[in-house]
Amino acid sequence: MIKLNLIAQDEQEERILAYLQENASETLADKINNGTPFEKDGKPLINKKTLAGFTDYAYEEARKLARKNAKVMIIDDPTVYGWAIHYFEEDSIEGTLYTIDGEEYKPMPKKVVTTKPVTVKPQPPKQQSLQFSLFDKFDENDVKAPTNDCLSAESAEMTGDTKEETTSVKTPTKPVVEENKGNDMYQKYMSYQAEHKIAIVAYRLGDFYEVFGDNAVTLGNELSLTITSRDVGLKDRVPMIGFPYHAAERYFAKIVKKHDLYIIENERDTQFIPSLLHIDNRLIDQDTGEILSEEEMREFDGDIYEPQGIDEPETVTKQSIPNEIFALFGNKVEVR
Repeated sequence: MIKLNLIAQDEQEERILAYLQENASETLADKINNGTPFEKDGKPLINKKTLAGFTDYAYEEARKLARKNAKVMIIDDPTVYGWAIHYFEEDSIEGTLYTIDGEEYKPMPKKVVTTKPVTVKPQPPKQQSLQFSLFDKFDENDVKAPTNDCLSAESAEMTGDTKEETTSVKTPTKPVVEENKGNDMYQKYMSYQAEHKIAIVAYRLGDFYEVFGDNAVTLGNELSLTITSRDVGLKDRVPMIGFPYHAAERYFAKIVKKHDLYIIENERDTQFIPSLLHIDNRLIDQDTGEILSEEEMREFDGDIYEPQGIDEPETVTKQSIPNEIFALFGNKVEVR
């Protein structure tokens, strides 16, 4: 067990520390003990987090879940433990900042620029000129605009040329603004989702598997998981659910009962598991483990596998189903 450099100040923080001590991976323990790189005000810093900082974070998360004007909010232990893993795992959450030399970073207060009022000396009024010019004798009514009769043929031709030039001028087009697609992590997640559009994509981030967007809302309601949200670089935060890696098989087994599942460990380690609903009307090639429909089997010569009666469920063994589903549901699966 790796010792964590965290100090608990009350009973609640001691329980959080005990959970982290037992479940933190080596990567997470290194982040807790040594901090993570962070940049603020254009300066490279070290971001270290404490249990006291997590307590403030948990209060804020609970406030988001509480009903409007609610005075009390009850959160179960698994949810709080999940928040703790996320708080110490997520590099973008700011804790206590230190300089490279190990001193606590305190940003310089912004200078308030004050400007002194400018005193304007009153200027003596200018003396009016007593001299009159020839134009002082005319008023506005005396000045008449030239009539159309005064336009010459040459000026008419110039007017026509001007109209042609005006009609030929094109209106400049507005520059195309590139749509914001989120940070790198979210763009990778959406690329995996595009590979299997109707599947649930479970993306491992540290010690958690996380699901985003509408699928997060769907699973949160079906599995009674707390639906939170995450800043992924878009205008609004996106819905998110998460569950720890050490309990992932239990959640995977529940998900594939209704949905296809696409598990992303990293860019080189991915796994697709079809929903059990897709197996009901399909046949399985015992040599390759490939799931084929009856229509696909009719393309081959020879006998066609005929399913047993509706009242007699068939027992399917490990040799006749893909290894991924066998690993999740034991030695036997009944297909009705």
